[in-house]
Amino acid sequence: MKFSNLITHGLMACAIGAVPLCAAFAAAPPPAQAEAKEEKKPVHILFTNVNIFDGFAPELKNGMSVLVENNFIKEVGKNIEKPDGAYVVDGEGRTMTPGFIDMHQHVMLNPPEGTASYQTRWDDAAGGAFAMHHLNHNILMKGITTVRDIAGDPLDVAKAIDMGYLPGPRIYSSGGAIGQTGGHSDWAGRNVPADILQNHQDMSQRTQNSWVVDGPDEVTKAARMNLRRGAAFLKVMGGGGVASEFDPLEILGLAEDEVKRAVEIAKDNGTYVAVHAYHDESYNRHLDLGTRSFEHGFLISEPTVERMVKRYKKSKDIVWSFQCFVSINTFGSYESMPAFFTHEQKLKGVAVGKGARNAAAMMKKHGMFIVGGSDMFSTDLVSRIKEDITCNVEAGFTAAEALKHWTGNAGIVLKWSGPKDPYTTYKLGTIDKDAYADILLWDGDPTQNIELILDEDKLHFVMKDGLVYKNTVVDDDHPHFRPARAPLTRGQFPL
Repeated sequence: MKFSNLITHGLMACAIGAVPLCAAFAAAPPPAQAEAKEEKKPVHILFTNVNIFDGFAPELKNGMSVLVENNFIKEVGKNIEKPDGAYVVDGEGRTMTPGFIDMHQHVMLNPPEGTASYQTRWDDAAGGAFAMHHLNHNILMKGITTVRDIAGDPLDVAKAIDMGYLPGPRIYSSGGAIGQTGGHSDWAGRNVPADILQNHQDMSQRTQNSWVVDGPDEVTKAARMNLRRGAAFLKVMGGGGVASEFDPLEILGLAEDEVKRAVEIAKDNGTYVAVHAYHDESYNRHLDLGTRSFEHGFLISEPTVERMVKRYKKSKDIVWSFQCFVSINTFGSYESMPAFFTHEQKLKGVAVGKGARNAAAMMKKHGMFIVGGSDMFSTDLVSRIKEDITCNVEAGFTAAEALKHWTGNAGIVLKWSGPKDPYTTYKLGTIDKDAYADILLWDGDPTQNIELILDEDKLHFVMKDGLVYKNTVVDDDHPHFRPARAPLTRGQFPL
């Protein structure tokens, strides 16, 4: 263990008020001694008197304790013996939940104009700056400890977070979304010359936030480039979309042979394909061809839902991904649509908004396996991500079901990345033995009152990967109080 890791452990302990460990940190031994000491004595934090939502069961487990060792949960139980030197966090009856997981995030598409940003005003450096502000302030510090980035290229940002250079959530990324010319991944302006497009040199492709491809061979190159750069899965465009200009919602996206190639390459790499689509024909094409994660789908009919549920119950290998807030609220009316959308885009959004509640009701009725994701883009929306969770309740789900979409179910799907999973060691999305130590403490019970997750004063504690980023468990006049902050490094333990 390097001396820098002792610094990180000291910062973590100080952040939660561990005075003896802080004193030891102030008089740290030389690197060789520190390394030996660290290996013999892992860092332990024992949470006591907490009521646990474990990511799955709708009922809380009351009066529990949770022992964290380094970056994972070592034990969950009623009476856990305190290890020597462990710091104890008295939960005082607070509700403990897993860190939230946003399963439809667009990390790099959050400048003011969303997908159009890189064509009009901002370069990739500005996009990265917007992304890091967003990842820290609007995601990690608000209790979202993992995101599935599903169109865009934050792969180097993810690497920097994993290496401890930047604070932020874990990122599972698809890399650039793969679609056809004139499809939902084609974000170039109408007047961009054909030779620029054909050579993949428009700004969205130069930043590798999207791929515009035609034919199985070009799909192959885009898919393999994403996976080479560290993508955990692939995202393809199966139909039209709202945030792009050229593609009515009713069109189909990649052709059958193109979809087959993407699915083949994903399977060859032990991972899966997610599809953007809205209507029956596209969903059924992708069901036939082996796609596993179905995004949106707000214009599908009940027979398609029944087919999906039958497939899930038989094989447990597909999921419906629900983007609630943007679909129901932002796209709820022509007037509520983003100002930078064209008239045609706003009409498409209104159509999506009308179908979203109906699709959610059908999925709930038939018992589909569901995850949730914000799909928020642009600086006006990204601060409201957790409203996607509360929106699930508006759409007819219980509070516990909404939380399950954003925790336990999400953790299951993330592991579908197989050998491309960048975080293989422990489970995600659950408070359980051998799960990553991603822990939130709430003043109140969000399984009974989902709205309290929107009150940041009710979120008293944020831990990701065993490191503390927010702690207001003690009063702000207490000598151990530390305001919300991030340590200098992360990544001191194997991922």
